Amino acid sequence: MKILIAEDDFFSRKYLEDMLTLENYECLVAKNGEEALEIFNHQKPKIIVTDIQMPKLSGLELLEEIRKKKSDAIVIMTTAYGSEEFAIRALELGANNYLKKPINNEQLIRLLKKYEQVLEHQPSNLKEIGIVSNKNLTIEFDIKAYNVSNIIERLLIEVDTEFDSTDKINVELGLLEMVTNAFEHGNLEITYDQKQDALNENAFENLISERLKVEKLANRKIMVDYVFDRTGCEWTIRDEGNGFDWKSVPNPVKDNLLELNGRGIFITKFLFDEVEYYGKGNIVRVKKYFW
Repeated sequence: MKILIAEDDFFSRKYLEDMLTLENYECLVAKNGEEALEIFNHQKPKIIVTDIQMPKLSGLELLEEIRKKKSDAIVIMTTAYGSEEFAIRALELGANNYLKKPINNEQLIRLLKKYEQVLEHQPSNLKEIGIVSNKNLTIEFDIKAYNVSNIIERLLIEVDTEFDSTDKINVELGLLEMVTNAFEHGNLEITYDQKQDALNENAFENLISERLKVEKLANRKIMVDYVFDRTGCEWTIRDEGNGFDWKSVPNPVKDNLLELNGRGIFITKFLFDEVEYYGKGNIVRVKKYFW
């Protein structure tokens, strides 16, 4: 997979290039935003990792130009401490995520692997003859056979209209965050700190396997209520866990925007038009309008 790296600092640029090359990614490298836009126009990479502050064309300006082209490329912004307001602006302009400098290679690789799941799967495109004007159904998923890519693909099969490319990738990434949270933090009751510790020790898959050996947890399901009408698509995702105090999740704007804890919930608010939690936090409703 091609990844465009846009970074004006030589050592940061070289570090990212070497690290991603070792992970078998094809790296396209630009030393400023103007050069990055030219490479993007010719090479069409699916993922861009760009610094926010660059000469000639800033990362925000580069992002704006990419989104003007209705591109579904995934854009990850990198930012130094003290530029939190730029990260917020980047999300408003359509960035998919952000990372704090200096870049933690484990965090970046995990993020890329997650996005690859979305980019590589191709949802079925079989549509019945006729126009579906509304749809209301519930899909139940057994977590013993959990596979996030298959769940997202199954959910998208039910979408009887075409979002533009940018909205489509936002829907996929947003559902990915919500379903992952329902599985890991909801049904398997893995805390954010437990997940982070396991990831740091390369033991997260082992943690998942151990939790699935607990019958009470393994028998839980994820239910998704899907509503489609002429206004848009709506998903209500429910898990059978104990929930969480969603009102107390740190606000990255007020607390530390660049930290990871709670970031998925925060970013999802930029991917959908409506995001609302209910009750004890194990029910979340998200909606994407067609306009």
